Amino acid sequence: MKRIFSMLLALLLSVSLLTMPAMAANDDLLILSPTPLSSAQQQNTAEALKYLNLFRGSDKGFELDRAPTRMEAVIMLIRLLGQEYEIYGDENGNPYVHPFTDAPVWQDANDYLGYAYATGLTKGKTETTFDPNSPASLREVMTMTLRALGYVDTDEAKMWDIWETKAAEIGLTADKSGEFTRGDAVMLYWNALYCKTNASEAPLYESLYIAPETMELASKVQAGNVDLEKDDLETIMTFLYAKTPGIYAYIGYMPLDKEDPEGVAMRIGSSDIDFREALAAEPMMMAQAHSIVLLRLNEGADANRIMDTMKATVNPNRWICVGVDPENVRTAVHGDLVLLAVDHNSAAFIDAFQSMVK
Repeated sequence: MKRIFSMLLALLLSVSLLTMPAMAANDDLLILSPTPLSSAQQQNTAEALKYLNLFRGSDKGFELDRAPTRMEAVIMLIRLLGQEYEIYGDENGNPYVHPFTDAPVWQDANDYLGYAYATGLTKGKTETTFDPNSPASLREVMTMTLRALGYVDTDEAKMWDIWETKAAEIGLTADKSGEFTRGDAVMLYWNALYCKTNASEAPLYESLYIAPETMELASKVQAGNVDLEKDDLETIMTFLYAKTPGIYAYIGYMPLDKEDPEGVAMRIGSSDIDFREALAAEPMMMAQAHSIVLLRLNEGADANRIMDTMKATVNPNRWICVGVDPENVRTAVHGDLVLLAVDHNSAAFIDAFQSMVK
């Protein structure tokens, strides 16, 4: 199964990682603190949406424990619907406009608001104000989500007034206790993917052309259900990228073939590595030094020696004009599974790998 990348999307992202047992000795490894169950559920859900390219990270992370702003809520919905590339103008190239005098001044803010206003996602606080920086309430986010699903105002009823009834009718659930947070929004948006749209009986994820097998894997990420001993390398790699901060677009997965010793040596430093199977993940369209390799070792292989060999022999500057500092070549191991990370942010991949250890 290959990971698909429909677009660069979504807001929010940091990695709250789960407690793990001790792993084989390696100076690259860190022991992380426990994550509360509710936070872990929200974290897993955010990671699943990230895998589906319906959220993307920021340098501050997911920030799941704070309220989303009204502007953030609009952007998240547009991205959830896969419509971010449509905000810059209609089919004739005409820009979308809005009546709000308090729009943020940063780039693309007017495009987001113009699109949201033109498509009916939002009507603003008043006819001329949007109040972009105020916290978004559950009622506001739920109303916008229902509109996104195609449930619009009628002469008989306004979504703003009947949001609870309509949400219950279509099975769109959300936590109503306490302050509405970005973690709550993540859970709401995940649930929205399984709700039928007003235009059809199909769930939203089908309208987004997400294949059933992709949604099945996303559900596995959402449940945090990965087994490093039993799952295939592509599944483990999917979890690894879902749990790593940042967006790595256009990553391709490539099995390493021992019949191609030059290709093996290029990616792990030596063709004389005792592995049963290996999978490399590298960018296909980015001028970025980045390579992640997972190896399943043969029985009896010396994992620590193999990791030392890879760190000593892999070339961190094998790309044209780009490379990484040798200290950013890192390794980790669990059982017969070894990770080699060559990236400016390789420590984050080590942390993500550790978080999957049960």
